[in-house]
Amino acid sequence: MAIRRNGNAVNMTDVALKAGVSQSTVSRVLNNQPGISRHTRTTVLETLRQLGYKTSSGHAKPEAEETAAVSLVMCPLPEQNDPFALEYFATVASGIRETLEKVGARLRLQTLPAGAAELPGATTAEGVILLGFPSEELRAALRKQHIVYIIASGDIYSSTEDMVTVNNFEASVEACRYLLRRGIRRIGFLMAPFGLERYAGFQMELLRNSLNVRPEDFRLQPNTQLPTFIEAIHHWIAEKDLPEALVVSHIDAARAIKTMLLLNGFRIPEDIQLVAFDHHPGTCSEIISLHTDPYQLGRHAALRIQHKLRHPNEAPVHTVVPMVLTTPPESNSHVS
Repeated sequence: MAIRRNGNAVNMTDVALKAGVSQSTVSRVLNNQPGISRHTRTTVLETLRQLGYKTSSGHAKPEAEETAAVSLVMCPLPEQNDPFALEYFATVASGIRETLEKVGARLRLQTLPAGAAELPGATTAEGVILLGFPSEELRAALRKQHIVYIIASGDIYSSTEDMVTVNNFEASVEACRYLLRRGIRRIGFLMAPFGLERYAGFQMELLRNSLNVRPEDFRLQPNTQLPTFIEAIHHWIAEKDLPEALVVSHIDAARAIKTMLLLNGFRIPEDIQLVAFDHHPGTCSEIISLHTDPYQLGRHAALRIQHKLRHPNEAPVHTVVPMVLTTPPESNSHVS
């Protein structure tokens, strides 16, 4: 089939090179032949439109609309052996599934081992949602295969990839301001490795107020497991030099730390304030929490992958789901 631009015949090589596909793929798209992924078909059709190409029979037409096939890929930490059993992952998955069901999209669930570098076997999905902690190698493999993907995670950051995330830095700044308004000047941290952006928010606000984090008040934990945090607070209590407030990576660890402190005669929050990152609304009124809504994270991830499948060449976008700062009864505030 001849391709014409402004009435002049041209070589399909131009279209193939710009679209990053073979000439035979361009021909199959023009002839509405099956066996072409939605991503490739959309890329070729957009290239045709950009170059102003028309076939001898008019504009190339896409196939009849098909429901998208999306894979939700769980990318857990090493200690998260069964992510579907964890409330956070399960709630994000519910938000994704229910949103995609409304448009008839097909969803496949898959769990990878921690640090996996590729999807096992050939994927039939047109789009992939990577939930949790996907490795750099896995993301590079998807790009190499021209598979559309987004990352749904409140714990990692990338400026060059589509992400649905939370405002860790800004929310931490607001939580720090809350503590400072209450006269607290010494803040300690028990953080897992993925919590450094959260720590940076506190650190910046402290520096802005001419305050520093003491070296001994920042204690990075090797993982998210409760025994790790219990051991850390046990040693800190034994040192008899606790800070006025303690920021903890996640709410389960904060609850365990609270129990340890109470058993050792400390009053919460009179003797020490606890701050935690949380996805359980209203977990504990005595713990200041920065609450993420995992269902909304999932819903926005589903909406974004749908949009990305329709516009695969669009520049990366970051969709931010705001945290809610939940404080003791006197005041609550929304962190936007």
